[in-house]
Amino acid sequence: MKMFETWISVIGSLASIGAALWSFREARKSISAATKAERVRNELIHRRELIEVSRVYAETSRILKEVSRVGPSCNAGLLRGVNCGSIAQEVQAYAQYLNEHSSTFDTDFESKANELCQDLRGDIVALAEAKSFEEKKAAGSNIYYKIDSFMPFIKKFSDSHKENLSAD
Repeated sequence: MKMFETWISVIGSLASIGAALWSFREARKSISAATKAERVRNELIHRRELIEVSRVYAETSRILKEVSRVGPSCNAGLLRGVNCGSIAQEVQAYAQYLNEHSSTFDTDFESKANELCQDLRGDIVALAEAKSFEEKKAAGSNIYYKIDSFMPFIKKFSDSHKENLSAD
């Protein structure tokens, strides 16, 4: 009987060791799967940010072209028939869009975007209320230069997101 109990104890111990090894192996698989899931999650977040940055960049390019109609290179002949109120509304919508999406990104981008939106407020009103060619050109030029100075920042931000994506 003593021998039988010893063998049962040895078999039980071996089964216990085997189960522990099996559990350890499964735990390592779980850790690996969790790491992969975390990596995929981070990549999805980064891709979403890249899409948002690309949209903001495209919208900034579009509004810059729109404002250029009343910007530094316009003259009285080119300005004839241009609806400055409509352009002011476009710029206002752009500022709202930028303000809405700025919190999606890091604090430096959010700070620059908020600063641009604040700077554009007076110029939007000035462009919408402008009557003379000089008033229209001055307001349009101010808006153009402010948005144009924001372009290198957003381009750099966009490029860094693209580089980070390709590095991953």
